[in-house]
Amino acid sequence: MPGVALLLGAGGFLGGHLAGALQAGGWTVRAAPRGDLSTLPPDAWDDLLGGAGAVVNAAGRTAGTLPELTRANVLLPALLLDAAGRAGTRMVHLASAAEYGRTPEGRAAREDDPCTPLSPYGATKLAGTLLLEEAVRAGRVDAVALRLTNPIGASMNAGSLPGRAARELAQAAQEGGQSVKFGPLGALRDFVDARDVARAALHTLPGEPGDGLRGTVNVGSGEARPVRDLVTELTRLTGFGGVVHEDAPGSPRSGDVPYQRADVSRLTASGFQPHFTFTDSLQALLASPTTVSLPQKEF
Repeated sequence: MPGVALLLGAGGFLGGHLAGALQAGGWTVRAAPRGDLSTLPPDAWDDLLGGAGAVVNAAGRTAGTLPELTRANVLLPALLLDAAGRAGTRMVHLASAAEYGRTPEGRAAREDDPCTPLSPYGATKLAGTLLLEEAVRAGRVDAVALRLTNPIGASMNAGSLPGRAARELAQAAQEGGQSVKFGPLGALRDFVDARDVARAALHTLPGEPGDGLRGTVNVGSGEARPVRDLVTELTRLTGFGGVVHEDAPGSPRSGDVPYQRADVSRLTASGFQPHFTFTDSLQALLASPTTVSLPQKEF
């Protein structure tokens, strides 16, 4: 039976989706306090995990200095692994496909592939995942790292390409704008609905069908599509009738990693199937309060 689940990062984009999925699954969500949890002593961690049947780590940093990234993406998971091991609590940790680095075009990245991250973010996320895998092999903790591709959905901020594209295209459609400018949109990405990410986390909790999964498990759609598809579909959904340009400066990360696709066979073999389509994800993004509100229309 579901019990108490400690959730780190409850105030973030994915944390909000996780909180909703956990509650819908019958779990009582205990949100970890905001702030730098890497400074908490062991007894404070023991208090946080006291009585919890599971802990889900959706905390971390995508940008910042190397010390900041290391504290959030390496030290924090390390402390949580120790605390979960002491408490005998199942741990679900959100990892990142940025840990893989470059994957040859046409090939899906597998969990046992060599990882060569190309950014401090990817390197620190990989370090956290490796610590989890070692602790699981040694029998010190019951844990799984869900290696996410590119989650999209409601409450994405404008600092992400999907969030920015949704906001700018919705605003241009409302105001009669003639053009919207982006960088090159040819990179291929594996997009996954944030609600399916939350469902995957729930799927791996105690008493759920995937509670036997250990170590690293990919979470994605298993399909690579051009980022241009995202902008094209948002253009259709918003009704924007202007021109989309791709002549703004591009993202260095897109150039470094032109292709991304995850092999999700390990997750699906445990009985998990995604519920939401690419269009579902973009509709949810457009309907989010963080996006410019749209006139009522049928999608």
